[in-house]
Amino acid sequence: MILFDYGQTLIVEPQFDWMAANLAILAHAQKLPENMTREELCRRSDELFFHVLGQQHENYREMEHVKFLRLLCDAYDITLDIPLEEADLLYWDSATHGSFASPGAPELLDYLAANGIRSGIISNMCYSNAALCARLDRYLPNNRFDFVMTSSDYILRKPESLLFAVACKRAGLTPADIWFVGDNPEADILGAYNAGMRPILYTGAHMRKGNGALPDVPFDTVETFAELQALIEKA
Repeated sequence: MILFDYGQTLIVEPQFDWMAANLAILAHAQKLPENMTREELCRRSDELFFHVLGQQHENYREMEHVKFLRLLCDAYDITLDIPLEEADLLYWDSATHGSFASPGAPELLDYLAANGIRSGIISNMCYSNAALCARLDRYLPNNRFDFVMTSSDYILRKPESLLFAVACKRAGLTPADIWFVGDNPEADILGAYNAGMRPILYTGAHMRKGNGALPDVPFDTVETFAELQALIEKA
């Protein structure tokens, strides 16, 4: 089985546009706090978001974005005309306008399915599993993932080994039977290696530089999904 990271691996996401995301949410506000502009509210939303998120991520823990939106709305007396679950996906979509499938990713997933190789996802993100599945179906409409796991579902963030262990149990496989493909040296490569999986660093879809020092563990590197297919065929 091959497990994948999501962002900058299967899907390329541009740098987050926090202002666009916040304004998209506030466009659905039926009620806003008095004497506060939308721009000021956006700034306060960002400050609160990073205050809460930063504390969680330092300890490899995850916040659920839907709960953050509830905190924001109640703290600033905001009433939205859409459910928080819908706002969750709207926020993400608006912040990453212009996302697209990594070159070769659809073809690789078709190859895996045609050859009976199972696939799945473990992704670090605060957005809901439903939001992630909606984006996967949008950008990779023919995907056949056995399961999709988000850190928001499990509290823990990669590289926590327990998250990878849960994936093994869901797959019904030992770690040695699973390859993990991702773009982050610590979260994906070190995490997968410590869990007993075969780690593969994917460098082809980076939208940001400097993801951290490479870990001192064995791993393969591929720049394209054609290279990954070739690696699979040699196995």
